[in-house]
Amino acid sequence: MKRIIIDADTGVDDSLAILYALRSPNFRVEGITTCFGNNNAEQSADNSLRLIKLSGCGYEVPVAVGSNESLDGVFDSAPAHIHGDNGIGNVELPESSQKPVDETAWDFIIRKAGELKDELTIITTGRMTNLARALEKDPELPSKVKKVVAMGGTLKEPGNVNPYAEANIHGDAKAADRVFRAGFNLALVGLDVTMKTFITDRDVKNLCTYCREECRAIADYIRDVLKFYFEFHRVSMGMANACVVHDPLAVLIAEDPSLGMFKMVRAGVEYGNEAFKGMIKTDSGFVPVLDREEIAVCVEVDSVKAVRRLFSVFQDMRPGRYNKS
Repeated sequence: MKRIIIDADTGVDDSLAILYALRSPNFRVEGITTCFGNNNAEQSADNSLRLIKLSGCGYEVPVAVGSNESLDGVFDSAPAHIHGDNGIGNVELPESSQKPVDETAWDFIIRKAGELKDELTIITTGRMTNLARALEKDPELPSKVKKVVAMGGTLKEPGNVNPYAEANIHGDAKAADRVFRAGFNLALVGLDVTMKTFITDRDVKNLCTYCREECRAIADYIRDVLKFYFEFHRVSMGMANACVVHDPLAVLIAEDPSLGMFKMVRAGVEYGNEAFKGMIKTDSGFVPVLDREEIAVCVEVDSVKAVRRLFSVFQDMRPGRYNKS
């Protein structure tokens, strides 16, 4: 069983990633830390607490509130047209009686890394600000963390903020650059693979029809939140009744790296030039980056298997129950 912290700006796709991790028998979620991005950090924490309650995971999952601005003090307005006013597609989940811990996200990360002694995997599905702040306080953190899996970046796929950059990296490019060069065992799951992985309305219909009884409320939530997300994809990308899979793919690959193929590169992130902010610079690029540690970048993925696995933890997979039509 992998022991993980999810560092999230809990929006629509983060919520699917969190629910999967909480229900997967292969994970123990040691905590959720929150940051700005799809929401402010407090809203992300509130969403995360509601998702923990919805999951029925059966164990306590602490939530720690993190940064509301980048290392440079910038907070871009939350994209309500993508994730809704509350970050989870304007779906109203029951409030949780649980409260965030009285500890910053970066202090929580440092403490858990020390307690778990090389057993901790950190999965970031938002900006890397919390991890960069933890690194500032504890420069030895990379030696205490087993692995970091980050949803972010792109090598060849066009960016979704500017022509070169993906939103999580662009949102705090300086933090990402510091994490890239810190020496973490880092795997990057970016637009090169997430833009080739899709959830369709058929997947959602099968989930709702064949979900486990104890996951009925989860299936209803996924159906409702994806209605909002599908509409964004229709308007912005011309997709009919479907969406791409960003954050859940990072969690799935953290669980089973064999879902993807990886390329080892030395990489940095541009943060000084606004026109190219968030662009990943590699050792094979126009301006080589040779003084950095190697990171693994996912360049291919078994998208069909990934989506099937994403919904499998909520479904009754006994013979005769799964929809084969």
